[in-house]
Amino acid sequence: MMLLSGIANCCGCLKSFSEHLQLLCCPIFPRNSNVFALWLCFQMATRAQNQVVRLTRCLDVPGHTAMLVRVMIETGYRWYPEYTVEEQFRDFNQSQYFCTVRIFPSYPGSTEPLHCSYGLGVTVEMAVQDAAYSMMTIMRVRTGLLRNTDFRYMPASLPGAQGYLQAIYADSTQEDSLTRTTAEMLEDKDRENRALRLELFNTRADHWATLTRFAPAVQAGCMDTRDLYPVRSALPDMVDWRDVGGITPPRGPRRPPFVGPRPHTSPYGPQAPQDRLFPDGHVELPGYGGDFYEDYYGAV
Repeated sequence: MMLLSGIANCCGCLKSFSEHLQLLCCPIFPRNSNVFALWLCFQMATRAQNQVVRLTRCLDVPGHTAMLVRVMIETGYRWYPEYTVEEQFRDFNQSQYFCTVRIFPSYPGSTEPLHCSYGLGVTVEMAVQDAAYSMMTIMRVRTGLLRNTDFRYMPASLPGAQGYLQAIYADSTQEDSLTRTTAEMLEDKDRENRALRLELFNTRADHWATLTRFAPAVQAGCMDTRDLYPVRSALPDMVDWRDVGGITPPRGPRRPPFVGPRPHTSPYGPQAPQDRLFPDGHVELPGYGGDFYEDYYGAV
């Protein structure tokens, strides 16, 4: 009797698993399929549903953010760059963060950015540093003012995904041995970092898809709930990401608990429009000498 009872429970578990799996088959596509590409486009088109979790200018924050400030001072920009970090919610502790960095023209009251770039990370700080680095590489290829400066051998890239993956490097063959070796090591490390970053997020996407496939088994009682929620390992203090400061705006209203098959949607509703924007005006970079033409034409 106990054997028959166990078989019956197992059959019920498999039936429930099958019912949930049928509902989950649609969102999971091969990563090289056209359907998956359309699904990604839809995700980008619905970015307004993401929660803005940080608004910062990264004042005195070390890393790529500080280097971007140096590049902007070198090329004559007036305002600190502004970073907006959004949470891309994914069930099973797989959320990631999308950062947009904006650089504004020099005249007061400017609202339309001159340049925009983006970064992705598994933490807020990682996304901000990635966005700052991406912006530096774009500025390097867009302006000739950096050609004969300390930033001559900084890697460059064109806007867009393909531009970010295919870097542009300055020729250092005519330099002395010390400078040439340093530039070559920088190029190798830049290529390595770009490849590792792409590998990281491809692997995370596959991991999230795998957890999604396991969800029906957990809901049917065949697996432990803890198996669906892996915890991110903390980094050692000497390599952990530096805090980027800024403000954390209030999230949208809390939604009722989601009922239905996994993956679940974000537990928060849309944010108020003002909560997605910086509450104050631009902050001026140190040492800005002014630009008469931009100040004049920006005021008329």
